Amino acid sequence: MFAALRIASRLPLACLYPVGRLLVPLALAAVPSRRRVAARNLAAVFPEARLRALTRRFHAASADVAMESIRLLSMPKAQLRARVLLEGEEALEARGALVLAAHHGNMLWAVGALAEAVPAPIHVVYKPPHGAVLRRLLNAVGNRFDGSLVPLREVRRLVLRCRQEGGILVLVADQQPGGAERREVEFCGRKTAFFAGPDRIARALGWPVYYLSCQRTGRGRYRCRVETLAAPPYDDPDAGIVRRYAARLEADILNAPEDWLWFHKRWRD
Repeated sequence: MFAALRIASRLPLACLYPVGRLLVPLALAAVPSRRRVAARNLAAVFPEARLRALTRRFHAASADVAMESIRLLSMPKAQLRARVLLEGEEALEARGALVLAAHHGNMLWAVGALAEAVPAPIHVVYKPPHGAVLRRLLNAVGNRFDGSLVPLREVRRLVLRCRQEGGILVLVADQQPGGAERREVEFCGRKTAFFAGPDRIARALGWPVYYLSCQRTGRGRYRCRVETLAAPPYDDPDAGIVRRYAARLEADILNAPEDWLWFHKRWRD
């Protein structure tokens, strides 16, 4: 299966997009639980009158992002730079910065563009997906750019390394956390659990924290911006970073709700 994705990644986006629009409905029919999760999430945030049109736009956007992610396996880096307008990256310091990303817009393109633009090594912490093919896709994309792709379970070891060596630490922080290390904040009108890691890691490293916004400006075109969320010293036991991150992500979602990955289980039934 992954070999087929490698071959498909050499096709231009103009060829891949129609394939995605055909395959996503088939995939949702094969895994109806994901379709139900997305429907419940959307219904929890938006009025019923908007749901049908919003769901169609979300499925279409998800299909496009899936094909764009496959294309990234072979896309020339110059083409990625041309398709992603990155702003504010000059604020990141080589000695150390914590960047909070999300599954809004195209997360892989946004982080890839950041890795291309910043001279410091980038370490991306993520929660590995369940499917073996998706894990191989993420690892293959990560290997194309300077830095490392680190599973969430290894974050403590990575923090110790960053404390000694510096660099840019990127956390994809909008998935539902497991275990006890969580923080509940107001998000999209509901109490929502997020990873507590951003607060803890920022205090442990004494690094400034940034938010990486990613907004679609056209098909296969994005505007990404690095924005300051918090800066040391972090004297308060709760630096409020998770709350600020959730508020900033919510603003992006309300601006373009179809571009967030609603397939994640964000709230308990």
